[in-house]
Amino acid sequence: MCSQKNLGLCACGDPNTEIVEQYIHNLIATDPEFVPQSVQIEKFFELLTSEHQYRIISDKPFQRGLRVTKPSGKFRSVNDPMTREHLSIEIIDHIKLDKITNVSLSISDLSNYAVSASGEWASESQPLVLLTTDEVAFDGVQLCDVGCHVRPEPVSTSCWDMCGSPNVRNVPEFGTACEMNSAIGIFSHPWTGALLEVPNAGCCRFWIEFEFGKFLLPKMTEGLDLFPPLMVSKIEDCFRTRFGQGWRFN
Repeated sequence: MCSQKNLGLCACGDPNTEIVEQYIHNLIATDPEFVPQSVQIEKFFELLTSEHQYRIISDKPFQRGLRVTKPSGKFRSVNDPMTREHLSIEIIDHIKLDKITNVSLSISDLSNYAVSASGEWASESQPLVLLTTDEVAFDGVQLCDVGCHVRPEPVSTSCWDMCGSPNVRNVPEFGTACEMNSAIGIFSHPWTGALLEVPNAGCCRFWIEFEFGKFLLPKMTEGLDLFPPLMVSKIEDCFRTRFGQGWRFN
């Protein structure tokens, strides 16, 4: 199982990954076909900064501020260093935004994109209690990348830790194509590897990611409803849709 003793040596869908992974807590639209209006995403980031004390940071090399990423339609050729297989990889466009009010216009005609921000939470507004791998409460500024992700077709938002127990439920890799009947989100418990099921969280076109620091996991017991209920309620009001909660490693 992916416990505190081997945290960071596993990833959803990739048993060969051997890098330090970062915990991502997801809010997953329970309507698999829901796609937000561009102005709703803009209002979401305004909500985080004005009411939940999330501070966007863009003045450090590893914190890139507010940006849009999207497929460019262009490809580059590479050779796999292990297999020598010839691969064609799509180039991703990265568009930096100076302010939140530029979000809506920058994504208004897109169907496959992410709007992300690097930043930090004020100590009194942190959405999760994070623990180190020794289960000690993390004491410090809580850095967090927040991203709204939209896809043209529903993708899997389940996450089965491949270094835990065998994937007997045939859970599709996060972000890959999924069947519309994949209503139940299937997750492994990030501390124990136990099976967790989240209704209507297995497949969607829109989800929100909150990516936290390395070697950190949330304080939790049995379930994944970890964000403050009032915060989730306000986000649901912003998008006028319901969300289930899930997770993955990046």
